[in-house]
Amino acid sequence: MSSPPSASSVTTVPMTKTTTDATATDESKIESHPPSRRGWEDWRASSSSSGGGGNHPTSGEYYHDDYGIAGTYDDYDDEGYGVEMRDWSADKGEIMRRLSSDVTNILGGTLSSSSNGRDARAVLSLMEELDAFSSSVTSDMHDMSDFRRRNKHYPPGAFLSDITRQVAECAEGLLDHLLRHRHHGDDDVGGMTSSSMSLTTPEAEVRAYKLAMAAWSRAYHHQSGDRCEGVLEKYGERFGGDMNHVPTLDAYKTVLSAHLMSCSSMTTTTTTSDDASNGGLSSISPGEKALDLLYLLSSVHAAGDMFLRPDVELYCLTVAVIRNSLLDWQLNRRFRSSRSLEERLATGALDALERMETSLLEETTGTSHKNTDDSHRLSLKQWHLAIGAYADGLAIAAGIPVENGNKIANELLRKLERLVTDNSSNIVLSVDRERTKNGDIDVQKLLEEIQRNLEVAYTSALSSGLRLSKDAGYFADFNGVLNNAMSSDEIFQRIRNRAQKSPLEQQFLFPLPTPENYRALVMCWCECVRKRYSNSESNQQMSNLAELPHLKAASLLRQLEVQLSGKPTEGSIYANVIWAWGQVINWPAIYKDQNDYFFAVDAVDVILKRAMSQYANDIVYFRSNDTVTKMYNIVFRLHSKIFKGADKVVKRSLKLLDEMEYWYKQSAHALARPDEFTFALILKTISNSGSQSSASSADAVIQKMNNFGLRPREKHYLGLIRAYSRVGQMDVSDPMKVESVLQQVKEIYNQNKSVKPNTAMYSACISAYGGSREYNSTSKVMELFEELRALYEKTNDIAFRPDSMLYGAVIDAISKTKSFNSASLHQAIKILEKMEHDHDNGETETGPNRYAYTNLLRAISQTWMEDGTTLAEELIQRMESRSIRLNDESIRPDTQAYTTLIQTFSNSRQLFAVERAQKWFQHMDEQYKNGNSGCKPNKVTCTALINCWRRSERPEAGEQAEQIISMMEKRYEEGDYGMKPDAFVYASAIDAWARSNSPGKASRAWSIYQRMKIKYSKGNMESKPNNVIMTSIVKACGYTQGGREDKHKALRVLLECMGELKSTNIISPTPLTYRSLLNATRALVDDDARRRPISATIFETCCRNGQLDRTVLKALEKTQPDLYAKLPGDIPPMWMRNVIKEYQG
Repeated sequence: MSSPPSASSVTTVPMTKTTTDATATDESKIESHPPSRRGWEDWRASSSSSGGGGNHPTSGEYYHDDYGIAGTYDDYDDEGYGVEMRDWSADKGEIMRRLSSDVTNILGGTLSSSSNGRDARAVLSLMEELDAFSSSVTSDMHDMSDFRRRNKHYPPGAFLSDITRQVAECAEGLLDHLLRHRHHGDDDVGGMTSSSMSLTTPEAEVRAYKLAMAAWSRAYHHQSGDRCEGVLEKYGERFGGDMNHVPTLDAYKTVLSAHLMSCSSMTTTTTTSDDASNGGLSSISPGEKALDLLYLLSSVHAAGDMFLRPDVELYCLTVAVIRNSLLDWQLNRRFRSSRSLEERLATGALDALERMETSLLEETTGTSHKNTDDSHRLSLKQWHLAIGAYADGLAIAAGIPVENGNKIANELLRKLERLVTDNSSNIVLSVDRERTKNGDIDVQKLLEEIQRNLEVAYTSALSSGLRLSKDAGYFADFNGVLNNAMSSDEIFQRIRNRAQKSPLEQQFLFPLPTPENYRALVMCWCECVRKRYSNSESNQQMSNLAELPHLKAASLLRQLEVQLSGKPTEGSIYANVIWAWGQVINWPAIYKDQNDYFFAVDAVDVILKRAMSQYANDIVYFRSNDTVTKMYNIVFRLHSKIFKGADKVVKRSLKLLDEMEYWYKQSAHALARPDEFTFALILKTISNSGSQSSASSADAVIQKMNNFGLRPREKHYLGLIRAYSRVGQMDVSDPMKVESVLQQVKEIYNQNKSVKPNTAMYSACISAYGGSREYNSTSKVMELFEELRALYEKTNDIAFRPDSMLYGAVIDAISKTKSFNSASLHQAIKILEKMEHDHDNGETETGPNRYAYTNLLRAISQTWMEDGTTLAEELIQRMESRSIRLNDESIRPDTQAYTTLIQTFSNSRQLFAVERAQKWFQHMDEQYKNGNSGCKPNKVTCTALINCWRRSERPEAGEQAEQIISMMEKRYEEGDYGMKPDAFVYASAIDAWARSNSPGKASRAWSIYQRMKIKYSKGNMESKPNNVIMTSIVKACGYTQGGREDKHKALRVLLECMGELKSTNIISPTPLTYRSLLNATRALVDDDARRRPISATIFETCCRNGQLDRTVLKALEKTQPDLYAKLPGDIPPMWMRNVIKEYQG
């Protein structure tokens, strides 16, 4: 413990103009007033209560993604608040200067013996004045600052920290002055003799000790507890044997209060030489000291000292000090490095809380050691302390990973609720007594703190499961996260029910849910849709929920908006809900009835716009400047994962970027500043679209990035390269432009090494050449490949190290060359073998993955080769054997690999191709049933198998195809959402019937059409009928073989098709449809008189819809020559208005 200050060491607070301005800024930083358009007072009045997260303001900003929001508390220049703070700090500084001067005069002056008594009383009087001043500083700050009132133990600004410390040092200096005179009574010390000390009575001296201790109990300093304990030590040494003046339990409570202040100063403390080895921290935390002090007092009491019996207040203070120590920003880092110490303290706090419960029970039932009639009547302050202790206990249980922490938190909450419910009337009576005794203002402060403690307790309980799971590395599975959300939801409903049933005078004991309570529950529900919990079993559970988690979170947000009714709220809750919506694409159970992901895009767009609209109307504010940027980034991330309709998403992303720029300007550059992540995601979205405008859009994004002063990094150039390389998707129009971007990066690298032309860029460039029909060549691909290899050999920089993705791109590009044949295949296989060889010799990064093997399989499946199916089977067997030999799951054949193999059989002309395909399908299905989830058959696999049957033209092809559809429908209904039949599946099955020789094929094809129509009407948007399917049914009718009855049935189906085309608006017929109808009519109806009205109806409908082309005219000529002969020489343009010109002639 450092020595008390001398006269020369007592400093004053400098109060120059610069200091007062800095003070105002610093204190407004404490308030963390967010960027907002509303005045300071409005925000202060509605600021949310602090949570149980430690000695810092609870922002509630918890992100469920891979990045979190760091709480940045930015200055906000509010004129009214700034003036108030400057005036207040100037006044306090002036008073402190005067007091410091008085202290200096007493400590350094020469006093005459004639004034000894007066001087002793002057010392005590000055200590009283310092005490009153210190008390006024902290109480004024709490009154002026809603933030400080709600976060009493958050580290203050420099002014508050310095002024309270200096008061304490002055008080201790004056105490030491008195002690020196007592110890040197016979000597002339400072002009005083021993006779002067006779005027310093024991009572006055005891008062001086207490005043010095009280000063440290209000000082924001990391040594406050130690200094206060040092004063108590002197106090005990002086009066240890004097039963009339011995330190009482209240003195020990003052020490605990000082330790509590020590917890609140860690981030504002300057490291001294004494504790530099501990990083500015005492080697023993305040929490440890408080716990040791409690155990010491308990031992002394057990030994027979009834005056030091720990009471409710002492237990509460102990719990508070431990709570603040455990959850302090800096102390927490040390505790986390010593879990045993952390657990000891947490357990000690919960033990102290149990002792408090026993003491509280004794005092409320009148069974305590006290004998007064009012012993069972606790004061309002005691009730306030008890409720606060439960809130602190809940914060510990919810924030520190102790055994059964979540269970303990729930038990503590139940105890707190019982305490409040059972004693609500007594608490209200204590309010009346306190109001009569001390007036309404002090009572109101206590009532507000009681309500705030209850609100904080509920926030801790609501979030305990989630916070503890994060510490342990997330929940074990979906059941765990769902049960946690449901448990928190039950607590939330209890809060509501208790509030609704409470009488008016007890509302402070039964508060409504706060924004922090809502936020805690929203985060629990949002966590349920995290990608890591999604699997087939959890998706089945998800589909059975009455309300989906992300919808529940959105509903809670709406309820909060209604409850607040226009009052300001912190906006991070909107970010949480937006994040949850962004996760739904990982859950087939959620989007299974949607045609695409735009339902999620639309939903997040609405929530984002609502948040920003309410920000503009001063209803929403943001504590962290990053929140808005990260909200937009969540939406951009969702956009970047959408491929179907990606062109439309690109337009939305670019529009959102414009919105960000607008809000960035509107907030005076405080909010919504796009960051590197923003532009990387937009570039990814653009590259996914493959539209003709991708390149120009990507260029514009890079330019806008430069406008924001952000320098493109490797990920941005990679996005630009991919945007160029995917123009046209299936046919890259100009891969040389892609290479020009790579060349630009190489030039920058050669100049200043700020960016590197890494392996991913070379892979993308090679893929661009591979995707170009015109420019793809093996020589160009190998040139780029060898260039990168040379760069790696020269620099040995892992950024240039060839990896499996590069090799895969090379193989893919070679397999796509216009001249792909057995020679090309041999070269690709040679590269694959080199990958295997290098990997087996220690080059782990170059080992072939599924991508490399699957690219070869795809090339084989898309190119007819006589031995193609055999080569494909050999590749699959090679993958299987290598995976087993190396114990490497990354090359084990998966769904895509097996599906590509089956597609190879569907393109084969070999006699038994369909049987081999069926065998491989059963093989992968058996593996899946045996636990290999990576090779689960899906609808693409089944479509490939149906195509095998379709192209086999076997008599049983249609029947087999229909059985596969039945299997798919059954599995989909059982929860396998990857088996959801779509239009391609149904079309393939219908075509399988159409190609068969079955006489009843038209009826069977029509029944499949009816089946898919029903699915579509029930919400399966992917099974929407189309003109290709209708044309296949018509062909099935026209190619029906058999007797008169068979053809008559086929004609009935044909007429049904005509009626369907007339009555439905979901199918848009083409010239091919009408041509097929005419050809089928000619095949089915021999009698000209019967055929004419059918043909005429078909032709008239075709003309009316503007679908007439030369192929329809030829079909009419063959089917009904007499009608064809009557056509005018010049066909009216209206009849051909919807047909491409080259087909009109």
